[in-house]
Amino acid sequence: MSSEEFMKQQYLTLRDEIRSSKSRVFFVLVLGTLLVPIMTFAAQAANSSYVSASLPFIMLVLMLAFVMVQDSIVRAGKYLREHVEPLIEGHPTWETWLESNVRFREVDKYFFASFLIVFLVFYAAGASLGFESLLKDVRDHGGSGHEHWYALGGYAVGGFWFLVVWLSHWRMCTSTK
Repeated sequence: MSSEEFMKQQYLTLRDEIRSSKSRVFFVLVLGTLLVPIMTFAAQAANSSYVSASLPFIMLVLMLAFVMVQDSIVRAGKYLREHVEPLIEGHPTWETWLESNVRFREVDKYFFASFLIVFLVFYAAGASLGFESLLKDVRDHGGSGHEHWYALGGYAVGGFWFLVVWLSHWRMCTSTK
């Protein structure tokens, strides 16, 4: 395979990776916005404190899946921009064009911020419902009562982790520079 053919195949493969990653991002978004309310309703209907208590952790996993797919898109685009597009002469290239104006990346910024804000609200609401459900379970059924404190500690660690991931990935997921 010639060097030119190799670069062409690499370019096509990475563009396809970006395209399929975009589909996965929307799948995670739809899954999260449907799954969490459905699970919350089911947990409340079944009066299951442990299912309610697990909802914030499901939110963290969904957020992690979203950030991982976003990172995949960014890495592929950065590789194209830095290693493939410089070898293409005489033609405008996509990643270079995206970087040519900050305005072209605004949609990415709004999408990433909106996703994380919605999931942060879901996380906070889920943690509140989970904690209340565990407290109610202790009041109604007795027991040691430590479960709600363990959950509260887990929610605090999860919330802190959520913010760390959000802040550390903000620049990478909203800018190609």
